[in-house]
Amino acid sequence: MKKLIILILIVLACGYVFLHGFPDFIVNLVNDHQTGVAEEEQESTSGSVLSSAEDINLHDVDGAGRNYAFTYNGQEFRALYQYDCWTIYDSYRITDKDDMEIICQALIDVHPVHGKDMVSYRTAEDMAYEWEQHNLAYKYLPEDHSFRESAGNVDLDPYDQGRTFEEIYEDRTGQKFSIKEEIKESLEDGTFFDKVKRVVFH
Repeated sequence: MKKLIILILIVLACGYVFLHGFPDFIVNLVNDHQTGVAEEEQESTSGSVLSSAEDINLHDVDGAGRNYAFTYNGQEFRALYQYDCWTIYDSYRITDKDDMEIICQALIDVHPVHGKDMVSYRTAEDMAYEWEQHNLAYKYLPEDHSFRESAGNVDLDPYDQGRTFEEIYEDRTGQKFSIKEEIKESLEDGTFFDKVKRVVFH
């Protein structure tokens, strides 16, 4: 009986596809998946594009020791230095960890940043780790989420050294990060399947 039901469902599905084509949401899902796979393959084959800090051509834009620019993968990025803090604008566009470390090393070669204890200094590795946490927030939180908006530009200062995504989230929002709550809210506002696609297919 179960086999008969399955056969009927397959026949009905084939008939629907023959008459109407694949439903739009399936076509979109497949297209999104193919695009995501292609992007991941491109990223995995290219990998890191930097070999040293000199590759980014970090330079002081106006000679004031605050406004800097650098080049990464053919694109120009801006960086702002304020005492004990580097801000990289549009940092979410850079995702390779090795390259993040090289960029961070270039920044602290110009202006070092204190560690959380205000005695030691931050390393390129721990700054890149913080950068990754911001990228996670930018990639997976809803577009209208206040933390996602700010996570697009990473601030590398003593305050967030060593913090995880969850810890930074709690500090910024005053709420504990709960995957159950995120799922509940996304089901209520209709964004659940978009989030699932981003996680599974990106």
